[in-house]
Amino acid sequence: MTLKQKNTFCLVIVSLIMLAPIFIMLVTGERFVTAIRLFPLDFSLYFAVLLGAIIVNYSMRSTKLLTITMLATVGGLAFYFFGYL
Repeated sequence: MTLKQKNTFCLVIVSLIMLAPIFIMLVTGERFVTAIRLFPLDFSLYFAVLLGAIIVNYSMRSTKLLTITMLATVGGLAFYFFGYL
C-alpha cells in the first residue's frame, strides 16, 4: 500500500469520525441537539484538525506525520469512550 493510499484511507476514517453527530442524527432519528450531546462538537473540531493534518500530509509525504496523526485519532477516541462517557 502506497503512502497516498494510506493517506486516503486515513482521510476517510477521520472524516467519518468527524461527522459522527450528523450520522447519529440520521441513524437514530434524534434531533441534532441530542446528537451533539452524545458526540460533542469539541470532538468534531479535534478530528477536523487531525483531518487537516492528513490533508497537509498529501504534500509533505511524511509517514511519521501520518502515524502521529492516527495515534492522536486513536487517543481521542479512547478519551471519548473511556473518559468522557
